[in-house]
Amino acid sequence: MTTLYKHLFSKGYCRVRLTLINTNHFLVEAHINKKSGVFILDTGASATCVDLEHIKHFDLNSQPSDEKASSASTTEMHTEMATQNHLMIGKWFAKNKSVVLFDMQAVNEALKLQENKPVHGIIGADVLKSGQAIIDYKNHWLYLKTKTAS
Repeated sequence: MTTLYKHLFSKGYCRVRLTLINTNHFLVEAHINKKSGVFILDTGASATCVDLEHIKHFDLNSQPSDEKASSASTTEMHTEMATQNHLMIGKWFAKNKSVVLFDMQAVNEALKLQENKPVHGIIGADVLKSGQAIIDYKNHWLYLKTKTAS
């Protein structure tokens, strides 16, 4: 019997460990411009985001944006956009990736209230779609397609 890992590996996927925290969010390590960070994996977020506080950490060149960020728990917030970034999650990568920047203080305060560490940002559906993501909720793995199957 073939395991999910072996099957997806044969189809050109890599896998990345997810960490489940007590809020039922999955965290994943990602690198933007070769700088490491911890991100919430959010299938409901349309775009990948970084906290404005971490612009320098990730070497982001931000520009004001007309877009407004919103969530189920907040009103519209000011955003900035950083383009032409290199994003890497495990062995999966995207060049010239845009990320939305906004103030994630409320998100990180909510995490701290539940005794979790703050995060650098959110990995959203834009990355999950382009990586043809498969989430193994039971075993806490994220699979992303890195190449065409041989």
